[in-house]
Amino acid sequence: MFILMGETEKASPLQHGQFNCPICANEQAYSLHDCAMFFTVFGISVARLNTVSHYLSCDQCGSCFPPQILEHPQQHLHAIDQQALFRVLCYLLSGYGDTVQSRQRLLNSYKSIAAKELCQKDIDSELAIINAGSAPTLPYLQNITHLLSPFKKQQLVMAAYNFANESCMMEHQDRVRINTIGSSIGLSLPEIEYLIVNNH
Repeated sequence: MFILMGETEKASPLQHGQFNCPICANEQAYSLHDCAMFFTVFGISVARLNTVSHYLSCDQCGSCFPPQILEHPQQHLHAIDQQALFRVLCYLLSGYGDTVQSRQRLLNSYKSIAAKELCQKDIDSELAIINAGSAPTLPYLQNITHLLSPFKKQQLVMAAYNFANESCMMEHQDRVRINTIGSSIGLSLPEIEYLIVNNH
């Protein structure tokens, strides 16, 4: 007999309240989450290992913010998950070629997930940052991963996969790129594979 062991990430709400959501542009209910890793046996969580993040999410739009938005709202006007999504899509755009069609795919993908419009100038500015090499994408994702909910991480990987899949015939190096993005936000390779197989 063998024992199937592993780890899983779970988010639990610590507190609830009201805040001015910059995305909804009015007062909304929020949930402050504690995200921790758990040791599992046969897929059942048996022991908490360590806390990996704290983040605040809007109960209405689901956007993720640093908990500090409660004390300093003017410093956190942008949702972390939307910034991460935009960065990843622009990162892929720079790799697959900046064409009219690929820009339109980026705009459509971002709008379908973030429910917000972008303009060409936004893309130009983000590509300039990426191409200058002053703010590498993968370290950026590693730095903000603790401010993303498990759902937003999954959403980010699927957006990256769909963009890459629509840009070219998916080959080994393309899957490596998606796996690297997923790993940078704390997802394991089996999790990434499961997401792609079950959502494609």
